[in-house]
Amino acid sequence: MAFTHIWHKLYLHRQKVTLACLFILFLLTGPVAQAQKIKALNKPGYDERPVHYGFYLAMPLTKYNLHHSQAYADQLNGGSDMSIRTKNEIGFYTGLVLNVRLADYLDGRFVPGVGFYGRTIEFKNVPTNVETAEVMSETVPNTMVELPLLLKYKAKRRSNIRPYIVAGIKPSIDLGKGNTGANDELALEVEKYDLALEYGIGIDIFYPYFKFAPELRFSHGLINQHKPVASSIYSGYIQKLTHHNVSLIFFFE
Repeated sequence: MAFTHIWHKLYLHRQKVTLACLFILFLLTGPVAQAQKIKALNKPGYDERPVHYGFYLAMPLTKYNLHHSQAYADQLNGGSDMSIRTKNEIGFYTGLVLNVRLADYLDGRFVPGVGFYGRTIEFKNVPTNVETAEVMSETVPNTMVELPLLLKYKAKRRSNIRPYIVAGIKPSIDLGKGNTGANDELALEVEKYDLALEYGIGIDIFYPYFKFAPELRFSHGLINQHKPVASSIYSGYIQKLTHHNVSLIFFFE
């Protein structure tokens, strides 16, 4: 499934700064301000639990990082004005939380879930043997089973709030078709398995009956997802595809 295309003119570092500013603004004006008004210590024995559970909802800004092939470079050297670039899309994923206490300020977290993504590649002025528009967009839909394994390092709790950082790896499996569904000459295919490096920051906010934690997390794919299609002109101009996500996640534990 494809999602609304936004911010396609921003550079990657500008996307991170914008999301980080929105995240900080949310924390300053939302749940943190509310939590600071609460004088009683909520869930005082929470950190001594060896195991606890929860669930999460997440909205990632996602795209492919694209490396062009030598065939693409040869076309440009020959005077072609074609271009191939990726677009940013909004996705969605959700899942469960298994948190294990390892030390006073360190937890291990297993947060399996399922994600729905639609990453788009735009082809402009690409010569083909079939009739196409000047600009063509091909979207690769992915339905991913994701199995993140993370370490969470927590600061000392202050009243009912506590900042933290997380880092780890995320293996994932694509349950979808792994292709755009286009004809052979325009087809794009991706690999079934992926592995990503993840890291982020967040803040635990303790309420009387649950803990809420907004988190900003970055995910960088480590495995080339591009699967060459011999009959595809589009595929021939791509050497490597890796995914990149910037996600706003809401945990309820």
